[in-house]
Amino acid sequence: MVTNAKVTVDDVKKSAASAATTVKSAVASAPATTKKVVDEVKKEVATKKIAAKKTVAKKTTAKKTTAKKTTAKKATTKKKAVTTTAVVQYQDREFTEAECLKKAQAQFKKDYKGKTLEELNIYIKPEERKIYYVANKDSVGSVEL
Repeated sequence: MVTNAKVTVDDVKKSAASAATTVKSAVASAPATTKKVVDEVKKEVATKKIAAKKTVAKKTTAKKTTAKKTTAKKATTKKKAVTTTAVVQYQDREFTEAECLKKAQAQFKKDYKGKTLEELNIYIKPEERKIYYVANKDSVGSVEL
């Protein structure tokens, strides 16, 4: 089906190109009354191009909608996400990633009042008993473990 649409678009392009050269030569040697006819031909050529583009667009959108329907069916059969927990044990101490995130967020709120937290990266250094954080790519700080 698409090859037929390409053929029609190519045909329209060829006819438009030949019409354009005809129009240019006619405009150069035509009086004012002939120019009106030339303008009408230009409008007709433009409408043919638009019609050809619309048919091609309709055919491609029809194919896209069928693809979306099949992916929607596959999405409903996905399995649930696995829940994970990270626990760090160091010198008889134990702490989780969630605890470290909460501490870093609380410290950020204390250090940078008025700023909103958009992104937070933490770095846990148990040998120093500290959690270092980088918030919003430009705010840094630390908190005790």
